[in-house]
Amino acid sequence: MSATLLQAAFAAHRAGKLEDAVGYYRACLASDAGQSAVYDYLGIACTGLPGRSAEAVHAFRRSLLLEPGRGAVLSNLATLYAHATDDPRALLWFRRASKADPLRADHWARQASCAIRLGRNAEAHTCLKQACMLAPEDPVHWEHFGTLLRRMTRRADAERSVRNGLLICPGAGRLWSSLSATLLEVDNIPAAILYGRRARIAAPADSEAFGNLAQAQYRSGQIDAAISSGAQAMRLDPQNPIITLNLAIYLLTKGDLAHGWPLYEARLIPLRKMTRNLPPQPWTPEIAGPGIHLLVYAEQGLGDEVMFGTCFPELQERLSAGDLGSVTVECTDRLRSLFERSFPAFRFFDRIRKQEQRLRPADYETAVRTHGCTHHVAAGSLPKFFRAALSHFPDTNTILTPDPDKLEHWKNWLATAGAGPRIGLSWRSRAGRDRASVYYPGPGNLGPFLDIAGAQFVTLQYDEDPEELALIEQQTGVRMLRPDGLDLTNDLDGVAALIAALDAVVAPQNLVLSLTGALGKKGYSMPHFLTWVSLGSDRMPFFPSLTVDVRWDREGLDWKPVMGRLAGRLRSDLGL
Repeated sequence: MSATLLQAAFAAHRAGKLEDAVGYYRACLASDAGQSAVYDYLGIACTGLPGRSAEAVHAFRRSLLLEPGRGAVLSNLATLYAHATDDPRALLWFRRASKADPLRADHWARQASCAIRLGRNAEAHTCLKQACMLAPEDPVHWEHFGTLLRRMTRRADAERSVRNGLLICPGAGRLWSSLSATLLEVDNIPAAILYGRRARIAAPADSEAFGNLAQAQYRSGQIDAAISSGAQAMRLDPQNPIITLNLAIYLLTKGDLAHGWPLYEARLIPLRKMTRNLPPQPWTPEIAGPGIHLLVYAEQGLGDEVMFGTCFPELQERLSAGDLGSVTVECTDRLRSLFERSFPAFRFFDRIRKQEQRLRPADYETAVRTHGCTHHVAAGSLPKFFRAALSHFPDTNTILTPDPDKLEHWKNWLATAGAGPRIGLSWRSRAGRDRASVYYPGPGNLGPFLDIAGAQFVTLQYDEDPEELALIEQQTGVRMLRPDGLDLTNDLDGVAALIAALDAVVAPQNLVLSLTGALGKKGYSMPHFLTWVSLGSDRMPFFPSLTVDVRWDREGLDWKPVMGRLAGRLRSDLGL
């Protein structure tokens, strides 16, 4: 093998001329096919070129045939599979790399990253612990270890890990930033801001330092400061979709829809990697005609599907006017019958990518072929087109039509319970959700509403716990009506009919609240801080019938003040 040829290959590779480098490596191997390292270099060069994955795999495998057990080659092959989103296969090769070269901290760290993507947190924990032990002077390992522990809801351990890293690397801005993020999750806002500022000083060119500080400022209600820090984070890392999306949220929270909605599109960047075979053309309102067959694909959670559905009437108008040939909407199966009744001119199909399949891309080929869709739009992009300013939100927005037979059934059922206003109650999201006391009032803070004399109270709490309901009744002496035979989690058509039969609903920002607003019923909600869906106003413009009051930071985790204020408003609205 010619040394001059190999030097030319290295020079081309270093200069980023990968095609030339591949040619030189091939020439080297043509003269001497026994060079394991050259096959490795060839594989690395091919990895950086489109359409060369098969050649890269072949090169890495040839290298391993010549020198089995080379940790670096095993890791390179694993990385190739990871880039191809074949994480299960990548993890197998990362494990082999770590076993072959157990003193390489970077092998353990890459194995951990792949394990995290596959939800194997216990394996990732072992790997990152090993990486921190092997390379304690590298703050990245401590940061990732802390992030994993937060993901595992082991926040005290996460804080301890990050502080250990800071003892060794006190100037590491990323660790100060990680400490800020950890304390933010336990609602220690002042400390989160303090350490976020330290991160900014220690790493003035690090986008994450500004990004985490912005999150703490946003959580504290310092919206202008959050926008300033978030904008600096975006200037430092303009291609980071998370930073861009967070800045969009800050702008929307302030009510700056003109700048917020375009940046909100950044949420779709990670989603595109998990989406296959959408119609070829994106849709905008300027694209019109009877030959336009639109597919609206779902995103985010159930409550978001309902909220973004408040823009469906505009699509319905365009369909009626002939500006669209058809509208096909993806939705969660539990919402389908309710949506189909409310928008009979649309076609609906069940959501493809379900929660239990979150690692599997959503393939729309069958839906596109079945319905002849020509254009696509994400449901969350509709507000950008139809709600560009607060003045574009309707004063009333009843978009859902309950089943008339079910509505009549629940009206009759409520009539047998006695006179007085009928108030539906929900006090949390899913049972056992992490940090529930921070996000939701819980059953112990319903007192100001349950004190309303003469009212009838109906539980709307999905994932309902009979012992939880019994405890509420025992502590307050108030009877909670249980809608027998109604599955409050899965029968959303029945839940919507029950809500429509009530006089008012009290709920945190969950699916019950979204259904209440979409039905045009009076609702009262208590977010734990000012969220973007208020769009700079003191209400929820998507749902004009809802009243919102925030649990302010000065109130700590005491929910009773905000619950008392909302109960007073409900009494006034119902004339009690």
